[in-house]
Amino acid sequence: MTSNLHSRKHKIGLPPGTPVYLGRDRNQEIKIEVFQYNEKEVTHFNHITPNDFRQYIKNDRITWINIDGIYDQTIVKYVGEQFNLHPLTQEDIMNTDHRPKVEYFEDYLHFTLKMLTYNKADKTILSEQISFVLGKNWVISFQEIHGDIFDPIRDRINNNKGRVRKRGADYLVYALIDVIVDNYFTITDELEDQIEELEQNILEGADKEELEAILKIKKDLVFMRKSVIPVREAISGLIKSDNAFIEKSTRQFLRDVYDHSIYIGESIENYREMLQSLLDIYLTGLSNKLNNVMKTLTVISTVFIPLTFIAGLYGMNFTTIPGADHPYGFVIASVSMILVGIVMVLILRHKKWF
Repeated sequence: MTSNLHSRKHKIGLPPGTPVYLGRDRNQEIKIEVFQYNEKEVTHFNHITPNDFRQYIKNDRITWINIDGIYDQTIVKYVGEQFNLHPLTQEDIMNTDHRPKVEYFEDYLHFTLKMLTYNKADKTILSEQISFVLGKNWVISFQEIHGDIFDPIRDRINNNKGRVRKRGADYLVYALIDVIVDNYFTITDELEDQIEELEQNILEGADKEELEAILKIKKDLVFMRKSVIPVREAISGLIKSDNAFIEKSTRQFLRDVYDHSIYIGESIENYREMLQSLLDIYLTGLSNKLNNVMKTLTVISTVFIPLTFIAGLYGMNFTTIPGADHPYGFVIASVSMILVGIVMVLILRHKKWF
């Protein structure tokens, strides 16, 4: 986040549409791959250089250009020149802190969202911005770093599985968005398991670790909500729009993704309510522990108050105290204190203080 803020400070005062990378510092080599396919054949170009992207565009094939690495302003501007991308689109592609959305232009459609993955080792959610630019028969995907969750789509293209090679570029965009949204389920399932484990631990006896876990999961859910809710709105816009880049048949599939995004959003809200309930249970348990401690201290104080009075009374330095010279005075005082203590305990026990 510090890196983002630092980049934003350098962006202040620049004209709108100036592409400036807003994200974590990267030093990886930019990787570009291209898929060209139709129902009969597919060609895969890997580790290509951006000499002329336009040479890969063919009317009889769908072209998918995947670019890993948007921290290089030169590459984004070069792609923008090749495909006539609006300067504001180039700016949004490099802004990794951007809200998921869809925008319509004359020659293309721009869709951006967050690709989330879960790191089980340290129980953290990793976020990466993905931008899709959809043209007539081509798709360009921009990713922050190497590695993604699109291998199932690559497998379908290479092995002609499913509908992807039988449909247009808009179906490819749908398939890529569908994989990203479906992967949200993996994260919500992990968070659900953590919540259930937390619930069991809190019922058995809460400590500071449970409180930290609750606050961490609440933070993760807030982040997921920021990533999922705008996606739902953007997909709804795709379904309802009459944009020529999205075919009517593809809108039916997008409705399925929209339903998934609604379900995920509802799950997130349910988990937030569950965490609030767990937090209430934790605080109640903590309060009960404190009350038990205070009750124990109160019982002890109540029992020892009369004993302290007797000890203080006969501890005064006066020779006229009754029984001070009695040979069994100490024994009588000790037995009296014991009897008074027993009586106090019985009284408190009768009143069900403990």
